[in-house]
Amino acid sequence: MPLCTNRPGGFGPSSSLYPNLPTSCFLDSILIPLCTWLYLLTILLLLLLERPWNQRAVTVTLPEDPKTPAVLERPVYPASKLRRSRLQHCGFIIYSLLVLAQLLMCILEITRLSLAHLGIGLLPFTLVGIICAGSLHIFRTIASSQMNWAWKGIRGSRWANLGLWVALLVMDSLKLAQEAKDGTGARKGSKYPVADEMTDVGVMIGVYVVLGVLEVVAH
Repeated sequence: MPLCTNRPGGFGPSSSLYPNLPTSCFLDSILIPLCTWLYLLTILLLLLLERPWNQRAVTVTLPEDPKTPAVLERPVYPASKLRRSRLQHCGFIIYSLLVLAQLLMCILEITRLSLAHLGIGLLPFTLVGIICAGSLHIFRTIASSQMNWAWKGIRGSRWANLGLWVALLVMDSLKLAQEAKDGTGARKGSKYPVADEMTDVGVMIGVYVVLGVLEVVAH
């Protein structure tokens, strides 16, 4: 089964209609999946190179009388830290909802491309990258806030996640630029008009922007 069908720009790296832009087939089959492959490779390297455990410091006060049990002193957080914790919690919820929304948008795009007999390329691999990035962010947040340990490799994945969001944003921006040149009237009457695809891709670009910002500020 061909990866792409009925696409006027051709199937090579450079579009026959717009030489300065890659074809939509090349984007969907090579460049966009490549973002996920590079991301997964980066995460694997982080997990292999980082030290596995990072124990948080906990102060233990030993009593003078050996029969008296030791006292575990936990830090008292000021009001400013509590407010920051609430903000981080809100950011965590927004991030999780955006990851879910992006998954649904990608599934919508893949489904409509398939129904329009345009081919889906290797776009399903994007779902793997989004699920992996979202899961690592969620696990990193829970581990750092609820437990006395954190996996250093997962903490380092914040920048890998940011790289994935930026890379996918750039690829979708190229796709949107090509669709804009096609015009909103292209494929009118089909099951996936260009106008609808431009809307879907534009929404996904916006979500990638917000995910990237949250990836930086939520730590």
